[in-house]
Amino acid sequence: MNTRQVQAQQAPEPLPTPSGAVGRADWVPALGVLGAVVVLGLPLGALWCWLAPAEFVMRFARATPPGGVVPFAGQNEYHFDDMATFVLFGLAAGMLTGAALWLFLRRCRGPLVLLAAVLGSLVAAWLAMRTGLWLAATRYPGLASTGVPFLRAPVLQSSWVIITQPFGVAVAYCIATAWSGTDEQDW
Repeated sequence: MNTRQVQAQQAPEPLPTPSGAVGRADWVPALGVLGAVVVLGLPLGALWCWLAPAEFVMRFARATPPGGVVPFAGQNEYHFDDMATFVLFGLAAGMLTGAALWLFLRRCRGPLVLLAAVLGSLVAAWLAMRTGLWLAATRYPGLASTGVPFLRAPVLQSSWVIITQPFGVAVAYCIATAWSGTDEQDW
């Protein structure tokens, strides 16, 4: 062997790029994930409107605001039920989204996709809340006269319910990452 062949064999290999570096090719799938997850808020809001329990109330002349509504006995727990239904739907949607992203986007895994999924699910949960409340208001208009029982639309008394869907996405995606048995350079 001559010296050139020995030097060529001993030449250092080029250093690989760090696995945590975000390149231009990583932004396209992340933006696709963001858009796809945001769109999931519309059917989630419609599902909540359809399944959240409405409250039986009656307009009463001597109510605290005159002409206000008074719930029937045992009906005052429905505000909690409305919020719990939304929270559980958001948590389930988030967990399913995180698991689906991990399973089906194998080539695009990484922190940027996780961030896009969390931000997209936050916007999707806000969109689901607004859509569900709007559909509920149109479904139960509450135009009954005094003394006539009617159904009042489901309500969400706190907007903090929107954090459960991004939480579910992050938990499912991170658990899948931790339990992954492969030694991939995705992270």
